[in-house]
Amino acid sequence: MSIKISIQICSYNRKALLKRCLEALFKVDFPPEDYELVLVDDGSTDGTSDMVKELAHECQVKCLRQEKNAGLSKARNLGIRNAEGEVVLFIDDDTFADANLLKEHWAAHQADQRSVVNGWVNHIDNLDKELIPKFKIADISTSFFWTSNVSVRRRFLLEAGLFDEDFTEYGWEDLELGHRLKDLGLVKKFIPKAIVYHYKTRWKGTDLPRLCRQAQSSGRSAVIYLRKRPFLRTRMSTGIFFARFVWNDILRIGKPFYTKVVKKAGDKPLHGLPLLCTRLLVSFEYFDSVRTSLRAS
Repeated sequence: MSIKISIQICSYNRKALLKRCLEALFKVDFPPEDYELVLVDDGSTDGTSDMVKELAHECQVKCLRQEKNAGLSKARNLGIRNAEGEVVLFIDDDTFADANLLKEHWAAHQADQRSVVNGWVNHIDNLDKELIPKFKIADISTSFFWTSNVSVRRRFLLEAGLFDEDFTEYGWEDLELGHRLKDLGLVKKFIPKAIVYHYKTRWKGTDLPRLCRQAQSSGRSAVIYLRKRPFLRTRMSTGIFFARFVWNDILRIGKPFYTKVVKKAGDKPLHGLPLLCTRLLVSFEYFDSVRTSLRAS
């Protein structure tokens, strides 16, 4: 029997979260013979592949491994090429599927053959509570194609040319592919009953160096995205326009104060002023990275 849905996940050194992600997918309300998991271990060193082999499951599981951490675009493409499903559903290794996830995605594709189906990504910061959907502002997304919970027929991914492997760092590769899928005439569908719970820990002051490194990567990727899609919508989504740079530079005047506030917060979860200061410091790193990349080009 042919596979209806291939669930594509990429992971790098997040074994514990991935385990919980996979266990939720093994419990979905969908015939196990009708779906498969296509996991790409993107060079993990924490025993991710060994953990996957030890899990009990009824559906087909393919665990592919890249020996070197090569980034999401290359990893996603490896997964797509090895997928057998008519539809490919993308989720992340820190998301946990609702029981109806596959049923809702599949029904949407039966209703419209040429659609990109986006489900509800419900953000959570606590894994000890029962997972019950509760709307948060962070759940709002206007993206055409966002790989935390999106599905599309595999043939359209191949026709669009897959993910662009010029994106080797964090960010923007899914939005860029979304433009090419839209150019094929596909339409976006939002299905609120297709839910995944997206786990993100509350930021701490001690997270600042990691967050800054991620912002620097995102800035470099944003410039690649702008080169490939040099349009107003790209500039608005990436913040690469004159007024945004000016506002960033005005806010930068208070950088010594922001840094002091964040350091004082230490390893406590951030909220209020310390959280705002952290967001500002991360934003400065992003725009510095953007400027550097623009000058280099």
